[in-house]
Amino acid sequence: MGATAAMMRLRRPRWKDPRLIVGIVLVVASVLMGAVLVSRLSETTTVLVVKSAIVPGDALDDAELTTVELRLGDQTDHYVGDLGAIPEGAVATRAIQSGELLPLSAVGQASDVPLRPVVIPVEAAVAESVVPGATVELWHTAPAGDDGQNAQAGMLVPDAVVRRVDEGSSLGMRSMSVEVLVPGDQLDEVLEVLSQDERLDVIGVPGAHGLAP
Repeated sequence: MGATAAMMRLRRPRWKDPRLIVGIVLVVASVLMGAVLVSRLSETTTVLVVKSAIVPGDALDDAELTTVELRLGDQTDHYVGDLGAIPEGAVATRAIQSGELLPLSAVGQASDVPLRPVVIPVEAAVAESVVPGATVELWHTAPAGDDGQNAQAGMLVPDAVVRRVDEGSSLGMRSMSVEVLVPGDQLDEVLEVLSQDERLDVIGVPGAHGLAP
């Protein structure tokens, strides 16, 4: 009786054994899923890349864009694939740095950009981080009072965006200036300071690249 039971336990599984069939199905399914995953990861997608820095309000045209093939996986739907996908009259709604993929979230119309351009005269050289597309701070320094109070400095705008830097002329015929984009609800404060000919400094923010989407 014991020998017979031992032989039954050692008997090879038959092809019709449900457990064997289930095991084979699971192995095949795992192989197929792995093949599909590897295939998806190796697929490349055509996406648009910015050639040079684009600031909010700039038109999105082929002169500033190029295409590349990249492996984006499940991030494909977050970026613009070709020029035909850009609506007519579209502009950048935030700063986009040179070499950055063009995100769908940064494409909109002029009415979507709540920023206004202001030109700020600069008496001295600005930091290297003050370049087109960079986020900067605007600091206002009020003059010393007649009562002997010292000049007071304070941040006026924490998140302006540089649009253009004019180095001026070597002959002094044109002074240096920085054109920045400021939030519309702070425009009156900036213009008031400029009208009073008070000091307004453009301070670079190291590591900052444009406004958040």
